[in-house]
Amino acid sequence: MRYLLYTLIFSLGCSNIYAGVIKGKVTDTKKEPLPYATIYLEGTTIGVNANGIGDYELSIGPGTYKVVCQYIGFRQSSFNITIAGNETVEHSFELKEEHLEMKEVVIRASSEDPAYPIIRNAIKRRKFHLEQVKSFQTGIYFKGVMRSRQLPDKFMGQKIKTADLGVDSVGKGVLYLTESEADYYANGDKEKTIIHSVHESGNPNGLGFSRFPSVITFYENNVNIFGKTSRGYISPISENALNYYKYKLLGSFEEQGHKIYKIKVTQKRLYEPCFNGTIYIVDDEWGIHSLNMSLAKQSGLDMVDTLKVDQVFLPLQKDSWVIKSQILYFTIKFMVFDITASAVAVYNRQKLNEAIPDSVFAGKIVSQYDKTANKKDTSHWQNRPIPLVADEERDFVVKDSINLIINDPKYKDSVRRRQNKFKPMGLFLGESTYFGKEYKNRFSFNSLLLGLGDDNMLNYNIVEGFNVAPKVRWQHTVDTGKFLIADAAVRYGFSNTHFNAIGRLYYTTRDRTWLNRSWMYGVEGGKYVFQYSPDNPVMQFFNTYRALYYRLNDLKIYERWEAAGFLRRNYGNGLYWFAKASWQQRLPLQNTTYYSISKNKSQAFEDNVPPALQNVASPWEQHNAALIQATISYKPGFTYTQYPDYKVANSSSWPRFSLSYQKGIPDLLGSKTDFDKWKFSVSDDFSMKLFGNLKYNLITGGFLNTGYVSFPDLMHIHGTRGAGYAAPYLKSFQFAPYYAFSNKANLYGEAHIEYHLNGLLSNKIPLLRQARYYLLFGGNAFYTNEHTYYTEAFVGIDNIGWKLVRLLRIDFVQSWDSNMGRNSGFRFGINLNGVETNRNSATESEW
Repeated sequence: MRYLLYTLIFSLGCSNIYAGVIKGKVTDTKKEPLPYATIYLEGTTIGVNANGIGDYELSIGPGTYKVVCQYIGFRQSSFNITIAGNETVEHSFELKEEHLEMKEVVIRASSEDPAYPIIRNAIKRRKFHLEQVKSFQTGIYFKGVMRSRQLPDKFMGQKIKTADLGVDSVGKGVLYLTESEADYYANGDKEKTIIHSVHESGNPNGLGFSRFPSVITFYENNVNIFGKTSRGYISPISENALNYYKYKLLGSFEEQGHKIYKIKVTQKRLYEPCFNGTIYIVDDEWGIHSLNMSLAKQSGLDMVDTLKVDQVFLPLQKDSWVIKSQILYFTIKFMVFDITASAVAVYNRQKLNEAIPDSVFAGKIVSQYDKTANKKDTSHWQNRPIPLVADEERDFVVKDSINLIINDPKYKDSVRRRQNKFKPMGLFLGESTYFGKEYKNRFSFNSLLLGLGDDNMLNYNIVEGFNVAPKVRWQHTVDTGKFLIADAAVRYGFSNTHFNAIGRLYYTTRDRTWLNRSWMYGVEGGKYVFQYSPDNPVMQFFNTYRALYYRLNDLKIYERWEAAGFLRRNYGNGLYWFAKASWQQRLPLQNTTYYSISKNKSQAFEDNVPPALQNVASPWEQHNAALIQATISYKPGFTYTQYPDYKVANSSSWPRFSLSYQKGIPDLLGSKTDFDKWKFSVSDDFSMKLFGNLKYNLITGGFLNTGYVSFPDLMHIHGTRGAGYAAPYLKSFQFAPYYAFSNKANLYGEAHIEYHLNGLLSNKIPLLRQARYYLLFGGNAFYTNEHTYYTEAFVGIDNIGWKLVRLLRIDFVQSWDSNMGRNSGFRFGINLNGVETNRNSATESEW
């Protein structure tokens, strides 16, 4: 056995040592290069692709071969060769355009094009070709390149340094370049990519793409290019394709004993999710031979301007054609940026329906890197399946030089000093951040007027009057993934002359081998101002505006002393929990000023104590509260990517389940609170492919004990009474009055549902389809009993914006409630498509 093993290793080594090389260029008859042409050994799936200017290089061991070159729209060309050792043979291919045969057909007005019977046969065999692949194995070489054709001198006031990007003075050149070699395995709904080597320009530790663009299968009714959660596009051979496409037979040709039909595919109606291009169908087998498909704005394309898909298949056995190469081209024009990109995948050593050990799919790891994947030296990349072109070769050299410069400690320190320069706009808009030496320490301050997360330094309300509320955060890097963080806030009201100060100190540590897994624990204490609802439904910026200009003060606040400790654990697998214990002394506040520049003196300010709360809670008075709370949340179905040194969780398509419990403990340190409150929720964003997305958040909960329930301890729904701005989607009510439905019921239900059509129906409305605005509708509901309920329905338009920036949304909302209230109107907001925007999510803090 040892002798056999040595012999095998030696023979494999010799086959590499004495490998021959065939190299050359692929052009048409006019000497124009044919980019990414396929070159392979007949009778096998071993081969390479030419690069963007038609150059190719194929390494093979000793033997006699027939080398075939093919390119979509051109005749195949081949030649025979014998390789004896490690010689290099140059051979260029000059391909002629396909000579298409067309049978004479009499076309009458009522007749259909000859392409239609062919397409019907392909549709009938679609399911066979889709389901015949029980398992699939292949080697992959992947190269991704992003190039700029134009860059501006400045963007958002910042000068763009083209030299740092590795492009020329006009902004033309390679922005990003990566290449990888991997093996891919698929068996039913299980898949795994094992990446053996990766090379990223300008980043010696770069990891490229952990999951390459999947093989786009046009045998699926719905073709997913941008991932499983996207709406997708209708395949030209889907079950209902004849309702969406027009077909024209351009002719046929013979290739290696197969008759191939070339068919032009055109979408019937603009702005439907359809392709345009050419598809080649194999006679009798009715499978895909190759295709050239494109998407544009008229196809409902949103993220990029144009997208092109080229695929070439090779016969592996009768009735079985396997992917040989797949090329994706993108173009993006945004403002003065002009970007092109290509993602090229070459497949080798394909195996169809052969057994794959279960161990390959163990541990829910869908992508795995070899330990030394990003440590290969330059000699490893000398025999690429796709040779580099001149600007790619230059990019590797230039970006490596740039990397040495930007990682020099002196350069990093000069960048840090520039970042730390005082920026006047940062004082008024956004957050100001300053870094210490080696970025070990970071200091950040809230803005004066328009801060992130409503953290404004200057505000107004009728309890405190004008108030100043600076906040500062210090973050110290202890070690990789370990941080010590301190938050401090002070607040002074010029009318009530109250000074408040509070602080928080906590430590976070992240598992070095599992980046999503972390601990956080800390303490906080001091005295500060809080809203009655811990959700902070009223934005101080808007309250300042409404109070000064309309004599409407929605911000209802109180002061409290607090001492608390908290602990949070994230297991990195969709499960996390949070626990907090606190002691509070709650201090009621009253209005102290009625200043407003509004001329409408008949509009009286409301009291700081909402009447609705007085009717359901214990008397509002100064009191102590001892509280404990815990939350556990779980989202099943996570998969993982195993990088060389650590593991990271991927997103899951399962719902998230959350359960929380809070208890007020009486007689502990003078505490009067006495209650038990629970809440359970299920939320998800469910993709329905062409029919859009369904988002929901279903909640139930209640009180098990109501011995003493104060204002802050009630169950509050997240309402809004703002001037047209929307409250957070999927967890709030757009017209519910603040605190009108606060309660201590033993059971309540809450539901938030949104159906985003993502272009369905709106592609039939001229103005909406051209602007690529999407329709949505849904509702929000709250119910405790027949005397306490609130409901609202809405219809809206989202995806409002321009090019890549499409964050705006507008809804028309109609509400009904148990108080005989009916409201309707418009709400404007920002739709971040599932991005978590909870300001308090880091530490479950209210300030």
